Amino acid sequence: MKYFFRVLLLLTILFPIKAIEAASIDNIRYSVTPSRIRIVLDSKGEIKYKASKLNKEITVEFPQSSYKRIKTTIKDELLRKVTFLDDGKKGSRLQISLSKNCQYNTFTLANPHRFVIDLYKIEKIDKTTNLQKDVKYRFIQDELDGRQFQAYIVNVAPNADFELRPFSAAGSYNGRGSLAKRAAGLGTLVAINSSYFDSDGWVVGITKDKGKMLSMEEGVHSAFAVHAGKPAIVKDAYYNAYLELKNGEKLFIKGMNRSRIAEDCVLYNDAYAPSTKTNQWGREIKIKNGKVISASSLGNMTIEPGTQVISGHGINAKKLQSVNIGDDVKLAESFNNTILTQAETVVGAGPMLIEKGKINVRSTEERIAKDIAQGRSPRTAIGITADGSILLVVVDGRSFSSCGMTLNELASFLSNLGAVEALNFDGGGSSEMVIKGKIVNKPSDGKERLISMGLGLFSK
Repeated sequence: MKYFFRVLLLLTILFPIKAIEAASIDNIRYSVTPSRIRIVLDSKGEIKYKASKLNKEITVEFPQSSYKRIKTTIKDELLRKVTFLDDGKKGSRLQISLSKNCQYNTFTLANPHRFVIDLYKIEKIDKTTNLQKDVKYRFIQDELDGRQFQAYIVNVAPNADFELRPFSAAGSYNGRGSLAKRAAGLGTLVAINSSYFDSDGWVVGITKDKGKMLSMEEGVHSAFAVHAGKPAIVKDAYYNAYLELKNGEKLFIKGMNRSRIAEDCVLYNDAYAPSTKTNQWGREIKIKNGKVISASSLGNMTIEPGTQVISGHGINAKKLQSVNIGDDVKLAESFNNTILTQAETVVGAGPMLIEKGKINVRSTEERIAKDIAQGRSPRTAIGITADGSILLVVVDGRSFSSCGMTLNELASFLSNLGAVEALNFDGGGSSEMVIKGKIVNKPSDGKERLISMGLGLFSK
C-alpha cells in the first residue's frame, strides 16, 4: 500500500494535475434583421449557461465563463438596454432589457465555442388542429434568415379514410377555374394546386385519375403517384403513346387533351371537352374499341364518352388521310416506370426535392425554368414521410408577412417535417390551399389565381 502511494506521489510530481479554468467570454457580436436580433458571445472554451425571463427582462448566467469587459451598442426598437457584467464570483451575466415582450431562443456551438441568443421581433406560431380522424392541419409562422414566413401543412396518416385525386379546377373540361369553388363543389376536405399549366389551361405534366389518363407532356419531370393505395414519388416520369395504323405505320402522340399546334399529333378523350375545339387545318379520326368510327378534316370533332380522337396537323394530318372508317387501329400507351403504369393516380410537376431521405433538388436534370428554380417564391409541394403519411405544403411569399422559400429551403423545410420523399408543384401566384371550401393561405396575387389542375383529399 505504501508503495502505491509513493508511485502516485511521484506521478503527481512528474505530471501535475492542472485545474480546469473556464475560458473568458472575450467578444460579442450581433446582427439585426426585420424579424430577428441575434447576439453571439465568443469564447475559447466551452460555454455553460442558464437563461431565464421575467416580464421584459432576459437574464443569461454563465457560471463558468469569466467576464471580460466588453462594450457594445445594439440599436433596435425592441431593445432598451444590453449589458454584460461580472457576476461577482467566477462567472458573468448577460442582461437584456426589452421595450416589449418577445420570444427568444438560446443555444451553443463548438469549434469555435459560441453562445447564441435569438430575439424574435415576430410572433413565432406553431399550431396544429384536427380536421378529421387521421388528418391534421398545421400552421407555422417563423423566421428564415431574418425574414418572416408562413406555412400551411396538412398531414394525412396512412390509415386515413381519404384518398388524393387530381381534378380540373375549370370543371368537367380542360381550362382554368377557381380552385376554391371547384374544391367546395366536389366536397373535398383539402385541396391544393398541383401541375403547371399555360394561359389557356394546357396542363404541363402527366396526370392520371382512377387509371384514366388526363394529360401528358413530352418533357421528363418527376411525379407523385398512388399505386395500390401507397404513395410514391417517381423521378424522370415519362409517358409514351402511339397510334399504329392498318398499314403498320405509327403516329407518335405529342400531347393529350390540349390545343393542337403546328406539326402536332394530339390525343383527346372525354375528360377534355365535348369536342376537340380544333380548326379545319388538320385531320381527325375518332376511335372506339380499336376501330375507327369517324374521320374528318373539318376540325372540332365531337368526343362522346368512351371514344378517343386523334388529331393531326402537317405531316401527321397527311398520314391520317389514309385512314378510313371501319379500319382497325391500335393505340399503344406505356410509362417508363412500373409504378406509373400500374398507378391509379399520377400527378406530374417537378423538380424532385427529396429522394430516399436525402435532399436532392433536381432542377437542372428536369430542366426547370429559371423563374421557378431560382429565388424565393410562394411554393406548393407534396411530401411522403417514413411511415407513409402524406404532407401537403403551401408556403406564402412575395409579401411582408411571408418571404417565400427557395427550392433548397423548401426541401430543408419538408425534411424537417419528416419527409423522406418530396416533390415541388406549381408555385408563385398559383400556390393555394383550400380547407373545407375556404382559402387558408394568402395568394401572392392578392386574390385567387385561376388555375388548371388541383389535387384534392376526397372521402373514400
